[in-house]
Amino acid sequence: MALREFNPRLRRCRLLFLYAAGNLLILTAICSPNEIVPVADPRNSLSAASSRSLFGVRGGAFFGFGRSSKSRGDGDGGGGDGDGTPKRFPALSQDEIEEKLNIPVFGLTDAQGNGVILSDSDKNNVFHFFFSRHMADAALRSVCDANRGAPPLKVSAFHLGKCWFRLINNTGSPEYKLRKYGGGDDVSNSGDEVTRAVTFRLVPNAKDLMGARILTGLKPGDVEQLRDAVEEPNPPKALSIIQCAANNGSASFSSPFDQIPVFTIAQMRVRKKDDQGNSVGDNMMPFHFSTKTMSDTWNEFVHQSPQFQDAEATLQLIELHTMIEMMQSESDFDFRNVVFIYPQYDNDVQNNDKDDDDDDESDDGGGGGDNGMND
Repeated sequence: MALREFNPRLRRCRLLFLYAAGNLLILTAICSPNEIVPVADPRNSLSAASSRSLFGVRGGAFFGFGRSSKSRGDGDGGGGDGDGTPKRFPALSQDEIEEKLNIPVFGLTDAQGNGVILSDSDKNNVFHFFFSRHMADAALRSVCDANRGAPPLKVSAFHLGKCWFRLINNTGSPEYKLRKYGGGDDVSNSGDEVTRAVTFRLVPNAKDLMGARILTGLKPGDVEQLRDAVEEPNPPKALSIIQCAANNGSASFSSPFDQIPVFTIAQMRVRKKDDQGNSVGDNMMPFHFSTKTMSDTWNEFVHQSPQFQDAEATLQLIELHTMIEMMQSESDFDFRNVVFIYPQYDNDVQNNDKDDDDDDESDDGGGGGDNGMND
């Protein structure tokens, strides 16, 4: 199964403009809970690791994903072995996938670390994992405003990988003991305690969700017209193309939750840096949850390698659930050579000093908290 590819010759200016388009057509996440109840089992909160420069970047041909059997392997983890037989790589184990997903996501908890469950319009019990700390903070303010006088809440970081199989993508239907928010900390008092199923939802950054929707809504020829409108410049024409793409009924990423866009530039590779700033280890293909992080990484690469100033970037997009399904199957691409890059958002930077220290670090440079929830 191949990643969805958009116009094999997306120039850098187009890539950056598509990121800007997400800023123009930002979606607004509204949190209006009817009632709030926490998961009964408290956990200590661990925050995301502080941002740090871990990777060097380089260019390179795209590897794997549907490469023909005549292709030779290039050491990056995909393609044939030179004898006409496509090389196959085993599926990743659950532990390997969890480690790859060492990315922090943010949820609302009480002071003891109990997860805060919100009731949606259909009276379903829902816990939200936000990719953006800023969006989680906005949800926190909304919840607190709707429940003045209730005990204080906070935003806590969770390890996406550890939550994925146990909570987010759990094939079973586990139920959890819930207590009414503000009902007290005495677990022996079961008067307000109920057992209910809980849905765990992933909430992408609104700008990135809109950017993915625009990409999937672009029609043949739209990218060229959009490029021309940017270069003229002709903002009204560009905005019209973007709006039409966003409103295209055939576009994907139409849900505000559980459709997580993951972006990559096919030509880019990264290598981990040691303490002296030297590149070490194998070449890895970076996958980004944030278009901003992706464009910043690409700009860094172009800055370090001016000869690639006019390089053409092949932007590719895939939904996270689909990608993880691919990682769990045998493939002609070695997903062990993939690294998920911690998303950085402008509005999240101001929150870095609120985070506690995190002792859980990954070789992939993630930084998810160690939080989880038990049934």
